[in-house]
Amino acid sequence: MKHLHLAKVAILLWLFTMITIGYFFYFGNTTKSLDTRTAIRLTPAERQLVLTEMRALLEALNGMLAGLGEKNYEKAAKSADAVGMGLVTSLEHQEKTILLKLPVSFKKLGFGTHEKFDEIASKIRKKEEIQTLLKEMDELTKNCVACHAGYKIELETEAK
Repeated sequence: MKHLHLAKVAILLWLFTMITIGYFFYFGNTTKSLDTRTAIRLTPAERQLVLTEMRALLEALNGMLAGLGEKNYEKAAKSADAVGMGLVTSLEHQEKTILLKLPVSFKKLGFGTHEKFDEIASKIRKKEEIQTLLKEMDELTKNCVACHAGYKIELETEAK
């Protein structure tokens, strides 16, 4: 009888642990900020990594526009490739702890953005019409706007 009671307690503890992990995987380490965006709470090093990645996305977008403006399709494609899913793979070991702190919606937006860069790089290499490429880049930058409108990166120590 005692073993049955211990088994029930063990199952309840396991269930509680799984629910807690699931909660953090889905919602991340977040709060509502004063400006109503979702504040993602990260350590200083994690915050720096995310912001550095965002700056790389902006630099790549600028490189794509410059390349297309010069009709240098390879330069534009290389700029897009630099921040595609290959970048995510290269940062995978650094981002493992961060991924648990990010809400699912932020992760979907981020991964979708990196995939979009790869898609655009492919279309640039095929030398698709500039209007098509600009439309793709418009869709890409909508991800950036949505991210910055909906999320804010705060340090764990300053988040309230």
